[in-house]
Amino acid sequence: MRTFEQLTVGTSLHPKILRMHEYWLAKRADRLMPARSDIDPLELRDCLGNLCIVEVTGDSPPRFRFRLDGSSLVLSTGFDMTGKFLEEMPDVEYQRFVAAIYRRVVETRAPVFVVNQEDWKGYDLQVESVTMPLSGDGVRVDGILDAIFTAVQR
Repeated sequence: MRTFEQLTVGTSLHPKILRMHEYWLAKRADRLMPARSDIDPLELRDCLGNLCIVEVTGDSPPRFRFRLDGSSLVLSTGFDMTGKFLEEMPDVEYQRFVAAIYRRVVETRAPVFVVNQEDWKGYDLQVESVTMPLSGDGVRVDGILDAIFTAVQR
């Protein structure tokens, strides 16, 4: 079973995780969270393959549709979630893991930092992510920006 450890910003994280959080903070400005329209993929070229942009629909429970599943993530997982709902993810255990993180982001309206150790295809991986809320009206979370980076720990 996968579990996640929620971290604080001061914890040592992958530099691109910190960059993505700083980007989100800058786009947020004086609001609780930025809007999806504030996010410019061209400003994130160095991270784009490791990003997911997710639409949040419904209220109870919320549903999550992937608008973008980064190419590096597709290569590492072996499946492309672009255009699909989270419940269509073929790995049910991973689906539950991601759903727990996404629900926490929707409930708290705040970023969630995660470090996860896992065995993936014979490799010991450290997966770090920051999952950040987006909102068109400044109140309700209607999108998620998720940055995921992996380091092999032989």
